[in-house]
Amino acid sequence: MALARRSESDGIISDINITPLTDVMLVLLIIFMVTATFFVTEPAMKVNLPPAVTSEREPEQGSEITVIVNRAGALFVDERQVMPADLVQALMAAAKRVQGERKVVMVRGDKQAAYGAVIWVMDAARLVGLRHVSLATAEVSGPTQGLPGEEASAEEQ
Repeated sequence: MALARRSESDGIISDINITPLTDVMLVLLIIFMVTATFFVTEPAMKVNLPPAVTSEREPEQGSEITVIVNRAGALFVDERQVMPADLVQALMAAAKRVQGERKVVMVRGDKQAAYGAVIWVMDAARLVGLRHVSLATAEVSGPTQGLPGEEASAEEQ
């Protein structure tokens, strides 16, 4: 068997070289760290928009600041989570990054989010000087679809 090697002083070298194992483990660690951020942030930013029949065109790209209010009340400004106390500063920083004269704040609030959280976002946008605030909604085809009473009847079927 060639497992043990002899050195010049005829002592047996029995240690295992773990350098390749360490290299592989570090590469796997980096891969897991990078991919783990996608699994953590996406579900938190997913919102179930309330339905609306009327809708307007979205503003041109580059002039929109997106603020997400999820079901739990967490706030995200341009896909970065912020604390409610830091919302005004985050909106000021986002307003500096956004180009164009007419900057629009698009509030994407979950239909089960607290009404106060959406009002807080709208008020913070106006404090910063962003006067154009829009509320994102899901499209429905008819005026009777998406009413609050219809959800219960659809679930019963």
